[in-house]
Amino acid sequence: MQDLPIYSRKTAAMKASSVLFASLLTCLPLAAGADEVSGPGRITLVDEAWGTVYYVPSQLVTYRYTRNTETGEREMSSNHGKVKIFEAGIGAYHVVGPKHKLDVEGSSSEVKVTFDQKAFTFSHSPAGLKIVTPKGTYNYTNVGEDITAVGPFGKTMIRNKNGHYLVTSPKGEYSYTPLDGGGFEVKGGPLMSHPGLYRGACFTIDGVGVFIDFRKMDPDNALFRFLEFQPQLEYK
Repeated sequence: MQDLPIYSRKTAAMKASSVLFASLLTCLPLAAGADEVSGPGRITLVDEAWGTVYYVPSQLVTYRYTRNTETGEREMSSNHGKVKIFEAGIGAYHVVGPKHKLDVEGSSSEVKVTFDQKAFTFSHSPAGLKIVTPKGTYNYTNVGEDITAVGPFGKTMIRNKNGHYLVTSPKGEYSYTPLDGGGFEVKGGPLMSHPGLYRGACFTIDGVGVFIDFRKMDPDNALFRFLEFQPQLEYK
């Protein structure tokens, strides 16, 4: 799949290129009938300020979903067993499967996930988005139209100058250069081979999962605005 530039507001041509970026930056095309809230192949059960609780039909053979309207308790019974979803307060849920347990609580600015007793935190401040995981910390900052992502993978920098984009990462360099007549030239692709370009974090238990949506948490970051749903930090 082709690659695209990141959004720029300066000229009509740059705005047109941002539309290309929105589709070319995507590693995988959206599946037909995809959920626009949780992503391709997922169906949203709960939509929160920090993301969603969802299930994945393709991972379930025979399944039955029930909800108690009085207690808010939900249950997904499938070939994997029973996964129960309990409401635990505003923006908080317990997801309990046959072998795994997940707790999530938070708002659009701060989220904590405990997955099988391992803690993950996601926090947004004027400095950017910070993610702390058992295997390392990720920081995303957006200064003007330049973006820096730092994590266990190293550092990925995205610079924009008059519609020309240069991505520098441990994998090398990627560049997008607009050409006369609406054309463009790409070097160093595919763009998604460069690390750190994550749209969100995904935690899955037997076909039921929690999606922490970085676009909701940091809507001003141009990277998250135009990434679709892949790739993601994934935990199973």
